[in-house]
Amino acid sequence: MPVAKAETRSFSIFSARSIYDMMHRMRISPLTVLASSFFCAACFFILSPAAASEAGTSAVGAKDEVIQTVENHYRNTNDLTAGVVQKTALKTLGKTQKFDGTLKIKKPGKLRLEYSNGQLVVIDGKTALFYSKKSEQVIKKAFTDFAHMNIPVSFLLGAAHIRDDFSVHLPDAKTPRMLELVPLKQGAAMKKLTMQTDETGRILQMTIFDKSGNVTEIQFTDVRENIGIDDQAFVFKAPRGTEIIEQ
Repeated sequence: MPVAKAETRSFSIFSARSIYDMMHRMRISPLTVLASSFFCAACFFILSPAAASEAGTSAVGAKDEVIQTVENHYRNTNDLTAGVVQKTALKTLGKTQKFDGTLKIKKPGKLRLEYSNGQLVVIDGKTALFYSKKSEQVIKKAFTDFAHMNIPVSFLLGAAHIRDDFSVHLPDAKTPRMLELVPLKQGAAMKKLTMQTDETGRILQMTIFDKSGNVTEIQFTDVRENIGIDDQAFVFKAPRGTEIIEQ
């Protein structure tokens, strides 16, 4: 409003002039006066409601622009493959586990994550399978949506509609491509997620914080998109003798 603007301007001029006159009478050096002027200018910027509002609006604009870029990118991505490097800090055990593997994703709702240690996760759009070669077991459960599954990379299945499932925050305006997401749905497996993207909207890395205090960091490498992955990649036939556990 005009009145608020006039008050802010008179306050800043009064402060700078008063400090300058006082230092002049005290015979303080011009360099010190110059420094005080910069200080007053900084105070004006910090205290000015208009400046604060402008900065807030800019941050919101940056956040919206980044999230729109991400959603557009994955809306136009029909399938992808990538290398995965995963590090999980387990709070209760007090140790960190490291994995690497390959990821395949295809719309709608198909995922295959194959770790180098013999573990495998396959989602065919309806069912999620967790296979362990070491224990010779398959755990089979219905796949509802990625937010309720404890499969960090499955977040990419819904990356075209992030704002439908998460509230989006910008923790640091200096790094606008690093966003923090908090699930909107009750019962979500994760507490929050942070992600780093590039200028095209591609997600480069994610950090997932679950409700048990565990933290999982994931980096994606050698990403290839829209290459035409065969549906057979998301079909899993358990080896003979494998125990199947349905949940």
